[in-house]
Amino acid sequence: MNAMLNTALAMAAVAISAQAVAGPTFYEREDFQGRSFTTAQKVRNFERVGFNDRASSVVVTGNRWEVCEDARFSGRCVVLRPGRYPSLAAMGLNNRVSSVRSVSRNTRIDNSRYAPDPVGTVAQVVFYEGEGFQGRSFTTEQQVGNFERVGFNDRASSAVVFGDRWEVCEDARFSGRCAVLRPGRYPSLAAMGLNNRISSVRDVSRNAQIDNNHYAPAPAAVSDNRRRNNERLYQANVTSVHAVAGTPGQRCWVEPGTSPSAKQDQRSGERSSAPQLAG
Repeated sequence: MNAMLNTALAMAAVAISAQAVAGPTFYEREDFQGRSFTTAQKVRNFERVGFNDRASSVVVTGNRWEVCEDARFSGRCVVLRPGRYPSLAAMGLNNRVSSVRSVSRNTRIDNSRYAPDPVGTVAQVVFYEGEGFQGRSFTTEQQVGNFERVGFNDRASSAVVFGDRWEVCEDARFSGRCAVLRPGRYPSLAAMGLNNRISSVRDVSRNAQIDNNHYAPAPAAVSDNRRRNNERLYQANVTSVHAVAGTPGQRCWVEPGTSPSAKQDQRSGERSSAPQLAG
């Protein structure tokens, strides 16, 4: 009887421990340093746990979580995907988080509400019901032999892969046609012939050698928003704004007549075109 009781208590402790890590861990300093606070349930007011306006970095495991700058989930809020966030400055919430709550897997979140992509050190894959990372999503950090069990069979149309490589297959138990996804963003699974056809997924060992013909088309890179060592952040006041058309992928350009050399050439042209008067 005592042995059975001890076994039950041990199993309960493991369950409680597993639940405890399935949530965000906030750190008092950037890069996961200093005092920390972990929760597996919503916290309406960080004052009650002695961590109000103290968080500077966070690690999120399990589902998505919403963090807000005011108590009771008010003020400015952003949604964090599972992953590592070495700095909350990029989302404007450094030392400003006052409440947090989990986001249901079935809840649809507009892209504008998400924080910048986390650092992909946690091996995981996020599937989306619509192309372009739209609609309902499903996140996993472990293999899923049958998507029927998680209510996402033949539903995935786009995906984001963090950390390591993942193999997706059109049939359960990793059978049928399969493709290996490298870390990155896949706005559409149609290019690999797996749109609305994925039924199982598993991570690929880092030491596993994969033939090139087993890989899916190259993904778009996942942005790395980590703050670099000794990098200084500046806040600029926007005084004016106007639309500029550029080629896809273009990040910098000089508009005609705005560079110092262009202005000097313009002045030189004006002087040379002035009428010459006979003496």
